[in-house]
Amino acid sequence: MAEESNVHVKVAMVEPLACFLIAFIAIVIAMFGLDQYDSLVAIVGMAQWVGLGLGICAVIAYLNENLLLTGVCGILAVFLLAFQAITGDPATMAGATAVGFVGIVLLIIGVVALMQPVKMLPILLFVAGIAVLVTALWWDSGDLMDSSLRMVMGVFWFLTALLAFYIGTAVMFLVVKGKQVLPLLIKA
Repeated sequence: MAEESNVHVKVAMVEPLACFLIAFIAIVIAMFGLDQYDSLVAIVGMAQWVGLGLGICAVIAYLNENLLLTGVCGILAVFLLAFQAITGDPATMAGATAVGFVGIVLLIIGVVALMQPVKMLPILLFVAGIAVLVTALWWDSGDLMDSSLRMVMGVFWFLTALLAFYIGTAVMFLVVKGKQVLPLLIKA
């Protein structure tokens, strides 16, 4: 008979770490969307490192049997690691399609997350999914300096960054203190 063994890795509490990484890349994209700079170079430069970090988080989440976080981190890691290739030729619609696919996947994972006890997580996933879909629409418009869609994209990414940072901080306090310090809308 096979013996079952569970491997659990407690590395910097992977849930807050993943949320902080998502908040980090989201704020960089939000700054671009809100016209703080006019080039994708900063996003491309950060995307590879954040993608690598999220890939590590996905592996640790899988070892900790957190399949929801594995799915979120895994899809975002692959997307961010491929981001430089996707943005290589902004005139092609393949980049917009890839971005839109990630947005749809985040929305689907958000629907699955509705069954989890932490109700802040689906809110984050829905806002992030909408942010990614607005990014795909902006990209598909062909005018990469279009201020109206770009500003809406920046606002949704800023909301994503705030929610991800809040959830990461709230989960960290929950684990360290053993009780809810910041509300996570946990349903019993």
